[in-house]
Amino acid sequence: MGKGNRNKNSQAANVMSGVGNKRSANKKRETPTWVGTLIVVSVLVVVVLFSVFCILNSRGVFLRKQIVAKTENFEVTVPMMSYMVYTEYQEWVNQYSSSGYMQYIKGEGGDGLSTSLPLREQIYSQKTDETTGVTTTVTWFDMFADRAATSVEQILVLCEQAYALGITLSDEEMAAIDSNIQMLELYAAYSGYTTSGYLAAMYGRGVGEKDVRMMLEMAELATKFSTLKSEELKNGATDVRVESYYQENKDKLDIYVDYISYTFTVDFKPVSSSDADATQKNEELYDQFVLDKEKMQVRVDALAACKTSEAFCDLLMRYLQEDGKTATEAFDAQSNAHKINFVKPEDEESELEKWLFGTENPVKAGSTHIIKDEGDDARQDVGDEENPAYDYSETKATYTICYVLRPVHKDDTHLQNVGHILFKTETFKDLKDTSTLSGKTKELAQSLLDKGQTISAENMAKALIELMIAEGKMTTVTDEATGKSYFRIDKDAFKAYGETYTEDSNVFYEDVARGDMVAAFEEWLYDTDRIENEVSAVAVKTTYGYHVMFYDGASEDINWQVAARDAIATADYEAWYKTVSEACKIDVNADNWAKIQ
Repeated sequence: MGKGNRNKNSQAANVMSGVGNKRSANKKRETPTWVGTLIVVSVLVVVVLFSVFCILNSRGVFLRKQIVAKTENFEVTVPMMSYMVYTEYQEWVNQYSSSGYMQYIKGEGGDGLSTSLPLREQIYSQKTDETTGVTTTVTWFDMFADRAATSVEQILVLCEQAYALGITLSDEEMAAIDSNIQMLELYAAYSGYTTSGYLAAMYGRGVGEKDVRMMLEMAELATKFSTLKSEELKNGATDVRVESYYQENKDKLDIYVDYISYTFTVDFKPVSSSDADATQKNEELYDQFVLDKEKMQVRVDALAACKTSEAFCDLLMRYLQEDGKTATEAFDAQSNAHKINFVKPEDEESELEKWLFGTENPVKAGSTHIIKDEGDDARQDVGDEENPAYDYSETKATYTICYVLRPVHKDDTHLQNVGHILFKTETFKDLKDTSTLSGKTKELAQSLLDKGQTISAENMAKALIELMIAEGKMTTVTDEATGKSYFRIDKDAFKAYGETYTEDSNVFYEDVARGDMVAAFEEWLYDTDRIENEVSAVAVKTTYGYHVMFYDGASEDINWQVAARDAIATADYEAWYKTVSEACKIDVNADNWAKIQ
């Protein structure tokens, strides 16, 4: 021990002696060297242990031992539940962020979600009971946690059912999970994170690859068993049960009508009062307007008197051609007048729809109905007996005639098979060059630029149709009876184009039921004029983009039967799940919810 240290020890002894130590005169023994070394080592050990604890805690080693919910054979730890909560959060944000309305979605008395603030610090809803005065506050974390808890409960119940029957995941299903994990690793690297850092940032403190994998495996097992059970119950929906369901639920299934409806319109557009001879011209226009209205009234009366649909269509065609339409234009107008399997609106109905679906006096095949709208008064008398004068205003009159082909019925059309090649609107929006594109898609886009055209999803779809024709893969056929032309292509050829260009994960969809697809897509698919191997002459526009459509024929299944069978199977599944969920004991540790960060 050096001299300096001895002096300091001596000073320390002197200080201690001034605080009631009466033995200050006695010389203290010097501290052995090994004691100081032991103290230093002890401090370092504590520091190292604390660092290790922090590292292990951040990696979820301790949290992984904390159970939020468990059953006899399965458990969900804090990191696993954290993954589920923030998966709910991210899916919610992805669904609503692009709409521009995300900030306005909130519960009563709450605030819109901010993605830059912790979920526990944001109020989703806040209600005060008027009787008790108690205020209940739900944070955005609580909202997503509640959704995650519901999902986890279902997963645990279904996993226990799978376990009881010895159902496990196949090698292929495990490989799919491996692929999901690899995608997370790629996202992490792309974002400049380690995998563990990325998972923690996305799903909360302590969430690691192991936690994600375990949760994915449980979710996949639950989905597998649920699918098997659903198929089992659907097979139990026999034809007898389906017919019985229909008889008991006609109000849900008898919601379609087939009819022809056409509206004749008469417009009145007066000339300006500043025009030369305005008064005389407007009188002549008004007189013609009156005559045209009388003419349209005669037409709809004559159509209403038709006894057959053939007579109705023939007379309508004659009127359309009298109005100057070509044979093709008249045919197209008449085709558009046909409404096959027109579905009953869920919201407010028009006058025509109220008549079609009315229950007091149900319509029959061959029933006709006229709806007349005279519009506003075209001429107002503003003079007197000695000086007659009129003011004229623009208006129109409409005369709608409806002929019922088939009264209210169930949808007995077959499910449809379809192919499509999708060009997404967002992909090609505002593109000035092809630098962001690749392969054949880039070549197709460049061909547009070479022709002086802009790159867009619509133009890409048009260019592909032209390419199919130019390469001799698509031919044209004409219906001799109607004069209508169709594009046709071999299915394998369409598949090759689809696999090259489409932005959807699937080129073909089988057994498409009514209501499965967006309206415009479905309208083309369920058009009664479709022929097998037909390609849409014009791309179909939907909210996703532009689709080059391919008609792959009808399925054996019938829409109303599928709807009934699904309803029966759903009811059976809900009853079954209620029974097994009540029998499945789930232990929940509410305190561990607070450990999710």
